Amino acid sequence: MSKQWPDLKKEMDNIQVPLEKLDKIIKNVAPSIKKKKSKLKIVSYTAVAAAVALFIFVGSASVSPAMAKIASHVPLIGTFFNDVQDEGLQIAGQKGLTQIIDQSSKDSGITLTINEMFYDGTRLVFGYTQESLLAIGELERPTIEINGREINFSSSYSGEFITPQKYKGMVEINPTEELPEEFELNMRIDAIGLIPGNWNFQFHVKQSNQVMVVRLEEAQMIEEMKVKINSLKIGPAGTDLAVQITSKEEEMNLEPYDLEFFLVDDHGNVLDLLGKDAHGDTESGVVETTVGYLFSPLKEGTKKVRVIPYKLEDHIPLEKVMIPLEGQSYPLKLSQGDFGDITVTEIQSNEEQIIVYFDVNSESLYDNRLTRNPIWLEDEHGNNLMLEEAPFAKRIEDNSFKQVFKASEIERVNLATFQYSKPIMYEELELQVPEK
Repeated sequence: MSKQWPDLKKEMDNIQVPLEKLDKIIKNVAPSIKKKKSKLKIVSYTAVAAAVALFIFVGSASVSPAMAKIASHVPLIGTFFNDVQDEGLQIAGQKGLTQIIDQSSKDSGITLTINEMFYDGTRLVFGYTQESLLAIGELERPTIEINGREINFSSSYSGEFITPQKYKGMVEINPTEELPEEFELNMRIDAIGLIPGNWNFQFHVKQSNQVMVVRLEEAQMIEEMKVKINSLKIGPAGTDLAVQITSKEEEMNLEPYDLEFFLVDDHGNVLDLLGKDAHGDTESGVVETTVGYLFSPLKEGTKKVRVIPYKLEDHIPLEKVMIPLEGQSYPLKLSQGDFGDITVTEIQSNEEQIIVYFDVNSESLYDNRLTRNPIWLEDEHGNNLMLEEAPFAKRIEDNSFKQVFKASEIERVNLATFQYSKPIMYEELELQVPEK
């Protein structure tokens, strides 16, 4: 969720509205409401209050810097992905590779708009806004047809409230089969939150032409499983690794879904894992599993990619390590077990946030967000101070990172992590990146 909610309330409370003007607005709007049952009357006046609040919100944006900032986050057509946390979608938006949809559907008092979309063969992402008296945000899983045929897929969702009446969100679709380069898409959504309805969309989708595909025939044996890299798709918004895993049920020492991969470019940069989806079938005791791994985009000029299979040791529960920050001096060392150490070099705090600067000391591979070996802060009640809109660390350079957390009394905050085992690595494969 966005931190703008409390800011919005605070700013609206501080807005100076002439009472005579507010009375006039209500008098001009209220007579148009038909007086029926008392319940309807209450709802109607609530609608009037919302309309007045919206009027105040729009008018105040020109005089309140904070309100103007909130208003500026309302997505404009053609810029939906430009300011999202996802680096790949930012690149797609900034390069103008998205497809403008701007199609709305209304039911049950809720207007749902598909603003933009992006499809390049590695990712299929929709940007939407939802507007109602009080926005809900959450969408039920849609039904999707490609060229008239319903497809199976996994999906992920993210978003934030722009105002109490407006929500901006994204839906990422991960089909279980490869989609054509161009197709007609039909989407139906049957519920938003707990509110049933019928929101339908239909539009043409065309793949971005900036995707390079590397097809492979090589396979290797890992833990009695035949592992084959089907393809590596390299696009401006992401890098997609498709893997086929064949195993016999009675010989499985490792679940196919538990096999992970590092992608490392020729400069030693470890790509961030953004998502993973898998599906499989079993026939005559043979399990065929297809797993898709979505990574961050490759940097311009990359000529080679190392594909490194690995698995994580299954030690559950992990041992938690926690140090109180009160009275500590820096640098401060925090052990992550066999994985290595974290050295906190500085902590900055104010009324809005706590920023932790630290170094990672490990011989193991780790990505730019420390997805596999995170740290976090807890308050005195054990609440995690992680920011929902920015839950990961960010690499500054080399092995130095920073992470921003929610504000709290620094004397009552604990620094925490787990003790992790080193990942078990398997034979790597090196791929040549074709020239554009």
